[in-house]
Amino acid sequence: MRDYVFGEGLSEEETELNMALVTFADPLSYEEAMKSYKWREAMDAEIQSIQKNKTWSLTKLPAGGKKIGVKWIYKIKLDEFGEVDKFKARLVAKGYAQQYGVDYTEVFAPVTRMDIVRMIIALAA
Repeated sequence: MRDYVFGEGLSEEETELNMALVTFADPLSYEEAMKSYKWREAMDAEIQSIQKNKTWSLTKLPAGGKKIGVKWIYKIKLDEFGEVDKFKARLVAKGYAQQYGVDYTEVFAPVTRMDIVRMIIALAA
């Protein structure tokens, strides 16, 4: 405990960076992430990306429909030297709360087998 540094006199960014380097602890809740300037910036960047790419669109909920919740996922990305590269925040839908046939009837999964990809490349060549 004698070697513990309180960080007095450091700016908020320096304190957050030093804490991230020491602990590498990702926030587990939105409330915890909102305390940090870096995580707020990461969440703003994610929202801007969603809007720019038109990933989601808000619609009116049909009668008898059930809303899908969302959750923030936080991850500190490290570079090859183990230093903090960036703070990454993702907004994901809680699709696991839905039931097939009740909440949705179609599934779209863009998956292909490698032999199909090889055949298409061979035909193109």
